[in-house]
Amino acid sequence: MTQIKQRMACRDQRGFGIPETLIAASAGVALIGASTLALRSTGSLIDKMDLKAGLQQNTISGKRIMRSEIERSLHLLIRTKQKPTDQLAHTDLNHDDYKVSLSQCQSLAQQAGQVFNPVFGVKMAELNNPLYYGLSLSSVGKGYSLKRCGASMQLDGRYNETEQQSLAMVIDDIGVIRCSSDQPECIIDPRKETTPLSELAANTDFVFNEDKTPERSSREPAIRLMTDENRKLIRFIDPTTEQDNIQTSFLKIETVNKEITTHPFYFVAYSRADKRLEKGPEDGEVLDGLFFRNVSSNRMRFLVDGSGSMSACILWGSGFGNWKIFWNGRHYFWSRRSCALTRMESLQHELNSLLQELPNDTQISLRSFSSPGYQNHRIWQNSAKSLVKIGAEGTRDSAIAFVNTLDDGYPYRWGGTDPWEGLDEAFADKNTDTLYFLSDGEPNYDRNRGRWTKADHASTSGHYAGLNNNREITLKVNTIALGLQSNWMQSLAGKTTGDYLHIDKKYVLSSSTK
Repeated sequence: MTQIKQRMACRDQRGFGIPETLIAASAGVALIGASTLALRSTGSLIDKMDLKAGLQQNTISGKRIMRSEIERSLHLLIRTKQKPTDQLAHTDLNHDDYKVSLSQCQSLAQQAGQVFNPVFGVKMAELNNPLYYGLSLSSVGKGYSLKRCGASMQLDGRYNETEQQSLAMVIDDIGVIRCSSDQPECIIDPRKETTPLSELAANTDFVFNEDKTPERSSREPAIRLMTDENRKLIRFIDPTTEQDNIQTSFLKIETVNKEITTHPFYFVAYSRADKRLEKGPEDGEVLDGLFFRNVSSNRMRFLVDGSGSMSACILWGSGFGNWKIFWNGRHYFWSRRSCALTRMESLQHELNSLLQELPNDTQISLRSFSSPGYQNHRIWQNSAKSLVKIGAEGTRDSAIAFVNTLDDGYPYRWGGTDPWEGLDEAFADKNTDTLYFLSDGEPNYDRNRGRWTKADHASTSGHYAGLNNNREITLKVNTIALGLQSNWMQSLAGKTTGDYLHIDKKYVLSSSTK
């Protein structure tokens, strides 16, 4: 624990910093008064946490700030291997308009004896200069970090561009990749073993080729990024080849005796400036996401669509890769075109990010629905009998592992849309007070296996609302309709005092590109 206390003591507190400023939720900006002091008290928190919990806690605030700024932005700035088209010239990090402010950030880092290797930038409507995120060293110099450079931010979320740009830590302890297994016994590439991490950080290539930054290898940072063809999306993906044991970008602490503690890093954010929802300090400690809003219950169930239509591509890339199967609204098709994000991948990232942030005493259940007998019609076994505490040993990792299996195999084997077993189960559980129900299509059948028609909308929502009359604790059903307007899901939410959220491409992305 002494090592982590030292890490916290030497964090850069200059200018903009996580301890002083905005804690921003995925669907908007939430100024959470008590949380603005979160990292100031991290030293005392670490005394009560193991290394893994420390990694998790230290990342939450940084991810929220980065997500908030991306979502408030007009578009991203990146470097690409191919010269951008005229329509994308404004997204080029090498553009002459950005050279001065970017040079100031690198000078600021040099003056502090630090590295700042630009990874991407975000263009804000209210700022003359972009905000930049760059690779640097971790606070104790044994790993990497992501730092943010640009206008400082006030406690009310507004930017102050009259002062000098500031440089601050956002994500600490980004892992150093040892080898394909990333285990202590694996052999590090001898060509890189003696190269200082500062040199590797300064020279790591973040030029996007076919919408992705390069794959990483021995002693390089365990992060890789992907974007879409319109430069609206930032998604952290598997940093290495598909053939090794590493599957996600990750954070890591490695002790002197080579004990390794890792934490997967899931992150997706979209530039959608005119879609953000502002909140005030009175909203309190509520977790917010793009799909799962106002998460405050500690006894809840998640019922999510696992059908094959979830393979539909939300955001296409500009490159090509291996053949994959997608859903186009009517049938499956094969394509080599790069998809930056499918519906299923978006769900996985959103749900995994939420699972990582839930308090330890939160009790949950996870179930995916499709068609009985098909691959994705199943429950997370830990919660097969009852709700389970997410903070129990191994439970959080098990829940995330379950979510990560939902895109396994071919989409046509995932199944159709049959949510009734999961809905019946939720209403039968007297301990659950909140249900998050997400679907991207109308049911294939009604509750009695008959043909689903418009006449079923009111009767179905009325049936489940009626079940609440026999419950001591009313079940609040929050419904999320992904890619369609669902009248029956809207009615179900309304009749159970829940929230209805319709998510389409306009909701995800701002129509503004410049």
